[in-house]
Order: sequence, then C-alpha cells, then structure tokens
Amino acid sequence: MKKNIAIIGLTILLFISACQHPHRDTATVKGSFTEAEGFKLILQEMDTREIHAVDSVVLDKGGEFSLTPVVKEPGFWLLKANTGKILVLFLNPGDKVELSGSARDFPDKIMLKGPQETVFLNDFFLGTRMNERKVDSIEMLLLGRQDSADYYQVTQKLDTSFGQIFESQRNIEIEYINSHPGSLTSLVVLNYAFGMNPVLSPEDDFIYYQKLDSELCVKFPENKHVKFHHQRMVEIKRKMSVIK
Repeated sequence: MKKNIAIIGLTILLFISACQHPHRDTATVKGSFTEAEGFKLILQEMDTREIHAVDSVVLDKGGEFSLTPVVKEPGFWLLKANTGKILVLFLNPGDKVELSGSARDFPDKIMLKGPQETVFLNDFFLGTRMNERKVDSIEMLLLGRQDSADYYQVTQKLDTSFGQIFESQRNIEIEYINSHPGSLTSLVVLNYAFGMNPVLSPEDDFIYYQKLDSELCVKFPENKHVKFHHQRMVEIKRKMSVIK
C-alpha cells in the first residue's frame, strides 16, 4: 500500500513538473498578417546538410498563426511562404518570436520581435536583400541594353557598380562576425552566398572562419552546426597544408 502511494505521489510530481515547464523543448513562432487570406507558411529546420519541413499553416482573413516546433538545441529555421520568399530565423529552446505586417510585404517589411540574436540576424538579411535588389536592377539593365551600340561601355560601368555592391556586402558580413563572434548566427552570415558566389571564402577570409571555430567550439561544443563547421575547418586546414 505504501509503495502504491509513493508511486502515485511520484506521478503527481512529474505531472506538476511537466505543467510548469511545458515548452522547454519547443519554441513559438506566431504572428498576425494583414492581406493574408490563403497565404501559406511552411516552417523548415535547417540541418547541416538538409532542410526538413516541420509544420505549415494556411492563413485565413484574420491572418493570425502560431507554430510551436520542437527545438532541442539552438539552430536555424526557415519560414517559407507560398510565394517562394523566405524569412530566416534563429531559435533556442523556449524562444518566442512574433511577426506582424502585410503578407504582401513578406519578408522585407515584416516586423519581428524576439530574442536579440534573432533580431540581429533579421537585420542582417534586411540589409542583404537591399543589396540583392540592387544586383537584380543591374542585371535587368544589362538585359535591356544588350543590343545597344554602347553595350561594352555599359557593362564596364555596371561591373564597377556590382563590385561596389559586393564589397558593401562583404563589409556587412565582416562587421557582423566581428561584432558577434560568439553567436551561432555568425555561421549563417559566414556561409551566405550572395548571388552564385560566397562572399567570404576560406582562401581569402580564413581569419573569420578560424575566429568562429575557436569561439563557438568553446561555447557550444555539442551543437551540430558548430561540429559541422569544425569538421569543415579540419578539411580546409588539410587542403591548405597540401598546397603549401
């Protein structure tokens, strides 16, 4: 009888504990969008080699939604719209992120509230998308002038403009990494490809690859993204030693 009472007591304690910490392995991504009827959002987790769809929601006229993915360690997530546009999120277990704005403006003019690192990463992508739009404008201008007599002169001027945009993006990424060397979000910035080409390369920017490896391996030794970056560093160093 005493044994049964003890088991019942332990069960009650476990139930109470679970109720007190219901979200310790989840995060919450919620929001309210205007002009959102029929707007679909897919939440995806970025693994080290693959992207996995985790949840989705189709918004009604009210435009409100709430997604609660299981988040067991800090990592990167994508909120993908049916337009193909993507909002990159950084989530820790227990994080709460709130989005608002017009679905028509997703993700460029969406207001984001949440943990500081998530806000910092969102600000990075806002600046990056501005540079991407400038590149798109250059490409459209080139297409429109490809049959003109001064096409060669135009390409030279636009190549200079593209170089300036690329250098601006490079400075944005370097500044971010230098400001947040102990943040996992810097890994996304380090590996971001601007157009078809990575902005920071292991050959030309090894110092930043090494900086993140040194900082993050101490701070997050068991994180899968940190382990993946460390293995890349091992391979990069091996190749560099062979070249020397």
